[in-house]
Formats: sequence, structure tokens, C-alpha cells
Amino acid sequence: MKVLDQCRLCLNQAELQDSHFIPQAAYERVRGEGKNQNPILVHDGTAVQTLAQTRAHLLCSDCEQHLSENGEHTFFLNCYRGLGRFRLLQALKEQKPLREDDRFAAYVVPESENSVIEQIGYMGLSVLWKCAAHAWKDRGSTIPSISFGSPYQEQIRQFLVKAGPFPEHAAMVVEVSDDNNRLIAVIGTPATSKLPTHYLHWIDICGITFNLFVGPRMPQPIRELCVFKTGQKCVLVAKQQEAMLARTYREHLTVLARGR
Repeated sequence: MKVLDQCRLCLNQAELQDSHFIPQAAYERVRGEGKNQNPILVHDGTAVQTLAQTRAHLLCSDCEQHLSENGEHTFFLNCYRGLGRFRLLQALKEQKPLREDDRFAAYVVPESENSVIEQIGYMGLSVLWKCAAHAWKDRGSTIPSISFGSPYQEQIRQFLVKAGPFPEHAAMVVEVSDDNNRLIAVIGTPATSKLPTHYLHWIDICGITFNLFVGPRMPQPIRELCVFKTGQKCVLVAKQQEAMLARTYREHLTVLARGR
């Protein structure tokens, strides 16, 4: 049955597609081995193996294609695709880390990969935006919504359709799971943390954690690590699950940025 309504991205009236919350290809990339090869999905603190995919009539066909061409295609060429197949991680490890300890390492992205990391960041931003734009249902329950707040919701929408710049008071920081990090093969659901000076929204998809910081009082060192800023770009590699930086990001990134 056709669904005619307003596309939430371009805002035009159109026939809406049965859009995936997380692109369908993600589920194939993290299929496991053995009898149950279904990907691990993390939702509401629980990990399950399933092929269930969260969908809703949200976008028109043109916007679906736009998201694919500007981020999703590049993301799936570079994300975790199975044991020993993680192009982005391999490209980073060919460089000398900018800083490193037993929990994480920071790498400067080779200049030749700048557009790649921007497109990967675009893909993560589009997923977080979709969570803020619609109340998604997953296995009978509602996925926790993200609220960017005004005016960030509209600014991010305009950035995604290439009608405006990335918000001045926001930063997208990309974090890659190392080979030994159990998060390398999971698909998560978005989460939000309220910090003293800003908000942090994040999601794990196929070995990459997308961390979106929002707020006018966000520390300058975090802004400098945004993958959408001009010039040199930096990506973090988390060596273990416990290295998830959501709770301690400010400390890590402040130290990191000072060392640049």
C-alpha cells in the first residue's frame, strides 16, 4: 500500500519508502559464525541475536538515495565486515598513533582519507537524526528517542540535505573498535548523556561508534576533533569495551586535543 505524506528530510510531499532505521546492509556486515549467524543487536541494555530490522515510512525515494550516495555506500566499504575485514581500522593502524594508552589510541586521518571519514561521519549523523525525527518501534517496544533541541534539529536536517553548514555548536567524533573490542560486531540503539556543558548522543554500528556532541558551552578541544571541520581530522580507536568514552569523553578529548 502506498503511503503519501511529507518526507521528514526534504519536507516535500511524496510517496514514502519503508525506510530502515539502520541501513539494511549493516545486518549483513555483522553476521556471526556457527548455528546462529544473526547479528548481535543491543537494545535497552540487552544483547540479542536477530535479523529483525526496524523500519517506518519516513523518507521519499530521492532522500533514501541521497543518504546512500553521501554516506552509507562509503561507510559499508570501510566498516567492520567480518574477521580481518575492517578497512578503516587497517588504514588507521598504518599510521603512527598521535596518542596511545592501554584503553584507546588516537590517529590522524591520512589526507587521502579525509573525504572518506567525512562520509562515514555523515552516515552516523543521518542515523542519529532519524532517531530524533521519528519514534521508532523495535520488537514491540519504542526505541528511546533523541532530542537535539532547537535549533540543532533543523540545522542538522539542512546539513544532511546540503542546504546549510554543520551546526557551529556541534561536533561529530568517530570512534573505531579495535579487533579485541567486543563492540566491533554489534548494532546498538542510540543513547544520550547529559554532561555539565553539553549533551552527547551516540550509537554503535558495525565497529564504529558515532558520538555527536551538542551545546554552545561544549569545550573547544571537542570541537577541534569534529570530522566535519576543515583541515586535519582525528579518529579514536577503542581497544576494549570498557574504553567506551561516553562517560569520560571530556577528560580524554581535552588531553588529546592539547597534545595535538
